Amino acid sequence: MISLTKPTLLTTIILLLMLSCKQQVVYQSSNSEINAYNYALSADFDNSKKEFEKSIATNPKNANSYYGLGYSYFYSGDIDQAIKYLNKAIEINPDFTMAYYARGEMESINGDAKDAIVDFTKTIDLKNDFAYAYYRRSTEFANIGNHEKAIDDMDRFIKLRPDFSLAYYARATYKNNMGDLAGAIDDYSSLLKLNPKYINGYYYRGVIYGRMKQYQLAVNDLTKAIDLGTDIGEVYLYRGIYEFYINQKAQGCNDFKKAKSLGVDKADEYIAKYCGSSK
Repeated sequence: MISLTKPTLLTTIILLLMLSCKQQVVYQSSNSEINAYNYALSADFDNSKKEFEKSIATNPKNANSYYGLGYSYFYSGDIDQAIKYLNKAIEINPDFTMAYYARGEMESINGDAKDAIVDFTKTIDLKNDFAYAYYRRSTEFANIGNHEKAIDDMDRFIKLRPDFSLAYYARATYKNNMGDLAGAIDDYSSLLKLNPKYINGYYYRGVIYGRMKQYQLAVNDLTKAIDLGTDIGEVYLYRGIYEFYINQKAQGCNDFKKAKSLGVDKADEYIAKYCGSSK
């Protein structure tokens, strides 16, 4: 069940983008349709459904109203009904860009990555500068283990939206999974230039520095994550490990003990091995 008390930014963006995307047919909006969108934007999805249904009764070939009805069902928690109405919108208007994108999002939520990829691909075919379709297709490629295609799509997204910091985070993850540690470091660095307080950027870059045996850089990054206020026990565990490599044994033992206090079970093993006791 999807529980929302107000429309998210995504809702507003999608409802507005619908008006600007390429459509095969232009419809004159009825009062019911206008009312329906107003209800949807105020998160009154029960009434938006009623008004979209009135609009459809007046004009059964109005793809926009089926699209809006689908989104109203989605935010009411009924994805199957939502997809049913998006299917109808696409049947009426096969060039309905946002209907494919929306259906792809819903298929993704249902765990249907391959179907989502098909719909995001159709979205891109219809609107090849639709940045978020590349972003979402990238994440679905990653979900099925195709990190090479995930990186290709994230490359395209970043060309369109170079200021979107989380794209670098995602691409760094994909590169790390493919063994491109230097490429992952570069992307985490780009992320941190855009968002210097992003704790996980320091955490994961630090771990990769450690894998590359650049232990001082690893300690520096993990210290930055801690200074920013992380309570992730693994950050202390990894910093302790890398501190041992640069002969900071007392600091390493302190970090193992801190990791243990934060619930990291493996900390006991390191305390017993390197610090003489697990107590």
